[in-house]
Amino acid sequence: MKSMVFKVDKENLTIKDNPKSTSLEYNYTWNIHVPILKALSIEYFVAQYGPLTSLFDNMDYYIQGNDIVLNSEYASLESFDPNGMLITLHYHGIRDYSLLFPWIADIKLRNRVGEFYEEAEKNFEQGAWLSFALMCGAVFEGMLYAKLNMPKGTDFFNMINEAYKDKKIINSQQKKVMDTVRISRNLVHANRFKTDYITRKKAMDIMTTINKLIKQFAY
Repeated sequence: MKSMVFKVDKENLTIKDNPKSTSLEYNYTWNIHVPILKALSIEYFVAQYGPLTSLFDNMDYYIQGNDIVLNSEYASLESFDPNGMLITLHYHGIRDYSLLFPWIADIKLRNRVGEFYEEAEKNFEQGAWLSFALMCGAVFEGMLYAKLNMPKGTDFFNMINEAYKDKKIINSQQKKVMDTVRISRNLVHANRFKTDYITRKKAMDIMTTINKLIKQFAY
């Protein structure tokens, strides 16, 4: 079982009257929008709003597209936390990798980036750190290519710098990880045998960064 945490603000939460309610406790329906929900095989989720935490199994809600729909006794989120709520999704795996990138308009590019991520995940699970880093480079490059509106120049170095300095869509730590991945591509050349290899620690940092960017770019 894997887990992923999302912060849901007011813009991604819709609360309506529940006309089907037969109980005084569930007069409202909450639609919680999570942009990559369709990509995941959900077992259950935990919602935290203010001081309250609720666990929902598959009997308490249903998924409609990228929305979690559940019944609630509360008409407003503001009573608990005006800044939003936290949703922790517990899932078995990825149902469709391309759906992790809903903001990529070009379907062929979205599918290809999804294929890259799927292969990266397989390499990660096998501890094939260099192979993992190489595939993550492909994912990072595809993500930046889409976020930068498919620039004519596709040099990874330039796209990283544009994303960091000009567009400010990645931070310094994310840039550092991307640069590590970019440099690791040269490890396949024989004359680079003295260059440090991709370690488990570096691979963990890469995985953390790529998953954070998937959520960040989706919102």
